[in-house]
Order: sequence, then structure tokens, then C-alpha cells
Amino acid sequence: MQDDNDDLIGKIYETALSPDDWVELLDTITGWTYTTPPKDTPDAPVHVERLIGHLERAVRGSSYMHALEDRTQLLNTMYDRMPWPMLMLDQEMHVMECNLAARQTLTREPITLLPDGQLRVADRELKQSLKRVNDRAGGRHTQLLTSRHAAVTLLCLPVKKSDAGGTISRVRTIVWVLAGQNVVTPSPESLKAIFPITHAESRLLHLLCKIGNLNQSAALLSISVHTARAQIKSAMAKLDVNSQVQLVSQAMGHALVQTAPPGATSPIPERTMTLTDGRVLSWFEYGDPTGRPVLTLDNLGGALPDHRLFETWYREQGLRMILIVRPGYGLSTARPEMEFRDFSPDIRALCRHLDIERPPMAAYCGGGPYALCSAAMDPDLFDRLGLLSSTVPIEHFELDKLDPIHAMFLRIFRKDPRLFVLVGRLALRGMQRSPEKYFSRLAKSLCPEDQAVLGNPDLLARLIERMKLSHFQGARIIIDEYLRMQHPWYVDLSQISVPVTYWHGEDDRIISIGSARSLAASLPNVSFRSFPDQGRFMIYKVWKAFLTELLELSSPEESPGGTAFPALTSPF
Repeated sequence: MQDDNDDLIGKIYETALSPDDWVELLDTITGWTYTTPPKDTPDAPVHVERLIGHLERAVRGSSYMHALEDRTQLLNTMYDRMPWPMLMLDQEMHVMECNLAARQTLTREPITLLPDGQLRVADRELKQSLKRVNDRAGGRHTQLLTSRHAAVTLLCLPVKKSDAGGTISRVRTIVWVLAGQNVVTPSPESLKAIFPITHAESRLLHLLCKIGNLNQSAALLSISVHTARAQIKSAMAKLDVNSQVQLVSQAMGHALVQTAPPGATSPIPERTMTLTDGRVLSWFEYGDPTGRPVLTLDNLGGALPDHRLFETWYREQGLRMILIVRPGYGLSTARPEMEFRDFSPDIRALCRHLDIERPPMAAYCGGGPYALCSAAMDPDLFDRLGLLSSTVPIEHFELDKLDPIHAMFLRIFRKDPRLFVLVGRLALRGMQRSPEKYFSRLAKSLCPEDQAVLGNPDLLARLIERMKLSHFQGARIIIDEYLRMQHPWYVDLSQISVPVTYWHGEDDRIISIGSARSLAASLPNVSFRSFPDQGRFMIYKVWKAFLTELLELSSPEESPGGTAFPALTSPF
């Protein structure tokens, strides 16, 4: 490649300015890989290094603009104009940035901001609560922390990680320090507008936020304490909280940040536990809370399926579906250099935490490698294993049958992994800005059944919603997982001793049916089924039937598409 190759170089910098068109860059660089000298020729490294140099400069420029956009969204005018001390904390609870009010007022206990950026919190319980929020152990919602020993309250907003790099990507939590009379109390009208509560409940909640005492609030309203307790209990049920403290926290938090740009939220709470090494592991639960526990893992990208679609059926079948969030997604702490085989202890820790012994595991797509390795390395972890459209080890891949986009990525990766990472960073920005455009391009290379899923407005909206929710710690985890799939797993899958149910679509154009059959042939005690005309996203059509066979439930109703899937004989 010559430096005057204007088409390729121009496309690189054009994509940095307009990342929505990243697929065109992918196509251009793929074409370039066919014209450059082979790896074993003397000039090959020079050509690659020149291209990498241009890509690195383009990514730096894109990251700078990305950082400005994210900073504008994060620190909008509301944050800047708020009169209270504001702190931006990194992972170590070090103050990265603060406003003028923080520098002027946080000079002594109970909250002291030291010149080197260290934050000294005199109340040990308050400090531990703040650390829990900053570690994501308390979830991603706005939280109000109040000291029992000093007149100080902390309003904490966990921040979605930016993929831009630099300072903005290190921000974990924004904290406002509210003291005594400076705490803002939401009006009854605003509370009623925000929450589905009655006028009487909003008046009582307003006073409870202002005074903090239920008896005094009841007296000011000239109602009995019994009536006040009944109203508070009703409001707690409507807001799905378990205590008066949580109720006040939600009310106060919304009063201060309701005009902030909305982040990705979920009506299903993301639960968390802290592992022995200090990492946070999170999970979602669906169905019957007292039902039969079933573990599940979702796809590469952490966006499929949306289990809310199956909530009623789970309850009817008495199933408690536990979706484990892999490290780097959602609130689960990322693990650098993680391999598929490293996840087994985390699953074991969650089972102990939930007091579950040998549950079934049902894994989809990119969750398959983690489930397979865990079953091989910890024989007593599951009592059975289900795989649906699973990713396969690299030695089973039919690389010549990939869809065009994934084939181009693979071609670039094999030319030089650095090319893949750099183009991937531009691609992620494009996907975040215009996810509909990406899925529209992807659909063109998939089978008709998959095109129907991506062409369904409701399913596409759910996919994008869950994708944004999953990438709370940034979308770079997708690149990490893709790289993880390009080398051996270093686990002997023949050691799996539990029965395996494995379903795959015959028209899957990302993981071919031949790849799936090759993996199935290497697994002991496997029941394999293939489905004509079905592809990568067949999960929405077969999930009930798949779980029914895996768990030996009663026969489900016909699939959402109206077609019952016949039993197919396994060739193994």
C-alpha cells in the first residue's frame, strides 16, 4: 500500500468523522487485504504498519469527538448549575473532577476533599455505602445515602462507561453532597407527576422527604399514624420498594435528576452479589420466584433474548429463570484477559449465594462457550446442559460459510489482530450511534427467518434496548469476546458428564450447521437437533419447545410463528 492511496486513507478518516458508515470501511480494508503482499514477504509488515498508523490516528480523532459528545451528555447544564458540591469519582473513589462549590465547601468533616483528589468520609458506614454504589453492587439507579451521624446526604448517580477513552471513560459515579437545609424536597405535584400515586400519598411523601418522621408528617396533615402508614405502604407497593428509606430515596433522587438525559433502564431489577475477590457479579430473574431454578446465558453482545416476552409462560411452568450477566456486561465487573474456562467459579459462587444445587443450564449463542467449559471443568455444577445456536470452538468453525460482515472481520483479524481492534472501535461507535442501520445491513446477509426477526419493529426495539442496557460498562467487551473466540478454549469438552441437549438452525449463516454438527460429534451424551430454514435468531420461535425438551416439561403451545417443530433424529 502507498501513502497516496487516497481511496483507502480517505475512507479511514471519513469513517472517523461519520462512524455510521463503518461497514463501507470494513469492505474497503477487506479488499485491501487481497492486494497486499503475503505475510512472508519482506514488504508485508511495512504495508500493514502504514495502515495501522492511519487507523490509530483516525481512532484517536474519533475518540476525542466521542469524549466531547459523552461529556456534553453527562455534564449537561443542569449538572453545572446545581449549587451543591459535585464530585466525579473513578473506580478507586478518587475525585477526578469537581465543581467550584466542592472546592469551596468540602474543606472539613464530615466530607473533606483533599488537594490530591482523595475523598475523606468521616462516617465509616456512609463511606462503605458510597463504595458499594461505586462498585456497582447497588445497581445502576440513582441512590440517596444519608449519614446517621452527621447532617450530610449524598446523591449518587452511577455513570454508564464511555468507550471514548481518556478521562471521561474513567468516571464511575457522580456524587452531589447535600447538607442539612440544602436538601431539596420535591413538591407534592411533582411527586404525583413522576410516580403513580394518589394526591394524599404525594402530600405525605413530600412531608416525609422534608421532615423524615412519619408521626410528625401525619400530625401536620391531621391524619392518624395508622392512616399514614397505610398510605406509605400503598406508595411503596406502587414504586416496588421494600422500605421507607428506599421510598424517600427514589423520591429525592427523581426530584434532582428527572431532567437529566435518561439512561438505559430495565423494569426488571439487575441483582448483584460481591465475590470473594471484590468483583461484582449480577443477574436477572424472571418467572416464578419460588419455582424451579434454571440458569441461562445470553448471546455475544448480551442482548438476546428478551426474557420478558416469556414471563407469563415461565410462571405457568413454575420456572425461575436466572440470567447470569457475564463479566464486562451490565453491572458484572469486567475481567481483563478472561478466558471461557474462567467463568465456572463465578457460576458456582452464584449458586451458593442463591442456595441452588445442580441447576439446569440453558445457554444461547455466545453464552455456549462459558456453559460448555463450566460443565467440563466442574462436573457437579449442572445436572444437564442445553445449547441453542451455540458458538463453537475455532477448530469446528466452517470459516468459508460466514456471513459477509463477519467474514470481513475475520479476514482483517487474520491479516493482523490490531487491524481488527482498530476497525472494531470505529464500528462500535457507529453501532451505538445508529444501531438500526447496522442491523439493517446485517439482515441482508442472513436467512429469511432471521430477516423477519430483525424486521419486526418490536423485537428490534427490544434488541437495541437490551444492547444499551448490557453495555453499561462500555461496548468494548464485544471486541474482547470476539478475540476470545479466535483461539482454542484449552478445555477438554469430552469430560462433560451431564446430558446435553443441542439445537441449531440449518440456515444459520454465522455459525454454520456443519460447524454445529462438528461440535456435537465431539460431545458425549448429546442429543442434537437441526431445524430447516431456521437461523441465528430462531430462539424466539423455539425457546419454549427447547426448554420443554431440556427440562422435560409438559408440551408447550405452538410457537409464536404458528408452527410446531417436529422431532428430528440426531445423527450422533
